[in-house]
Amino acid sequence: MDKIKVIHTIEETGIIAIVRGTKAEYIVDTARALYEGGIRVIEVTCNTPGYLKVIEKLAEALGDQMWIGAGTVLNPIMAELVISAGARFALAPDLNPEVVQILHEKKKLMIPGVSTPSEMTQAHRLGIDLLKLFPAGALGAQYLKEIRGPLHDAQIIPVGGITLGNVKEFAQNGAFAVGIGGELVDKTAIASGRYDDLTRKASAFMAAFHEGRRERS
Repeated sequence: MDKIKVIHTIEETGIIAIVRGTKAEYIVDTARALYEGGIRVIEVTCNTPGYLKVIEKLAEALGDQMWIGAGTVLNPIMAELVISAGARFALAPDLNPEVVQILHEKKKLMIPGVSTPSEMTQAHRLGIDLLKLFPAGALGAQYLKEIRGPLHDAQIIPVGGITLGNVKEFAQNGAFAVGIGGELVDKTAIASGRYDDLTRKASAFMAAFHEGRRERS
């Protein structure tokens, strides 16, 4: 089942690359550069112009090498569309039971956005496997550590404001994985064709996260 395989890959690699605003003509080279740096899970946000075409191109070119997902999935119609385009999992900035239901009916992984213990326990009741802690940069790694006191079994993926300066700390404090957008998928590097920069950044984020995981407190 896709769902179990995606969860395993997210845990193994520790990084979800978030693509927002990248044009379709650049997406395959972008994804290949990230792949060279160790990335195996990538999401295209639904506020990316032509996001369905971008997902389709990724699924066609790299669907056998990477898990292709959709982010910012805000309603059931979006959920249906991204799955039809080839998305194998979805994320959202919020917890919408209707979107969760669509993904679960399709036997796909849904990672909703949460920030409070109440939202996390509600997600658990809906059968959610992984949680997106958002906005993680504003909440901080200490927040993650404290919330995992009573919710120790929660598998939490901090997203929003993750940088090379804090990714290790989030890993040390119990992050299941992290989602990284502009700090990793550098639009300036893409526009100028410096795809090697993406590969180097991916490798650096991977190394920092796994170092923090090994030092987990």
